Amino acid sequence: MASPWKAIFSFDDIVGESEGLQEAVRMARHAAEAGYPTLIVGESGTGKELFAHAIHNASVRREGPFVAVNCGTVGGDLAAATLCGYEAHSFTGADRHARKGILETARGGTLFLDELQDLPSVAQSVLLRFLETGTFVRVGGTHPVHSSVRIIAASNIPVEELKNRGIVRADLLYRLDCLVIEIPPLRERLADIRPIGEKCLRGELHFAGEVDEKFWPALETCPCPWPGNARSLRNVLLKAMLKSTNGRLTLTDLPAELWALRDTDLHVARHGENHNHEPSDGDVGALKAVLTAAHDNVSETARRLGIHRSTVYRRLARATKFEPSH
Repeated sequence: MASPWKAIFSFDDIVGESEGLQEAVRMARHAAEAGYPTLIVGESGTGKELFAHAIHNASVRREGPFVAVNCGTVGGDLAAATLCGYEAHSFTGADRHARKGILETARGGTLFLDELQDLPSVAQSVLLRFLETGTFVRVGGTHPVHSSVRIIAASNIPVEELKNRGIVRADLLYRLDCLVIEIPPLRERLADIRPIGEKCLRGELHFAGEVDEKFWPALETCPCPWPGNARSLRNVLLKAMLKSTNGRLTLTDLPAELWALRDTDLHVARHGENHNHEPSDGDVGALKAVLTAAHDNVSETARRLGIHRSTVYRRLARATKFEPSH
């Protein structure tokens, strides 16, 4: 029977040409060849599991299982049993037959441990022992069991913070961070919004309509910090699809929350215009995108941005020498 544990993504599924993303891909390809324990770091929604799939499928273990586990589910008194399995009748509630743990299930392949920071201390000790010896002992067992498994772990917390806060024991991190892949957030690689968005639209969301030429530039320059990264982008695209009534995505289909105020805009809204602040290209582009989406209605633009209409006039005047005629 074929194993249900399969990696379904490859490096071809990672889209984007930004320097930061390409450096992450380069490190991931190196990790695939090297075969050592690897730690992938990035905010939620940056594609850590996608990278893990790609590493496995590009490695010599590609024919073996790819077992993905969220460390938040490996908790309580059953942490050791989840990792190592158990012998029959080894504890109250145990099955009458021995059961494999995930270290044994992943034999010959890759074990992907997502959200490493949530792994309980007991499980961290078991994992450290396994990384050092390649063996584990089933709960209720007395003999070590060998399993050839490549470990890939992921966390949305930077490595230094993991160390400083003591969330993950230091000796375990020493074993895992010999190869570290850092995936930059979407707000630091805005040029990747369009390729990621187009792939999501045509693939995952099955959108077959047209997209206005101003649609992608508006997303690239809007004030939204993309807190969920690719997940946030997907959510925006889905909302735009549902709002569209003619099978064509335009600026008016974009959700209003995209134009939420940034910290500097909040300061201006609360304390008045900061005349020492020169608008950046991104600020100007976002303002013009909102103005276009509002059909050049300054009052509606101000409402969407949460600022006074006079502020809209002043910013346009400073940035583009725009002079209101009324």
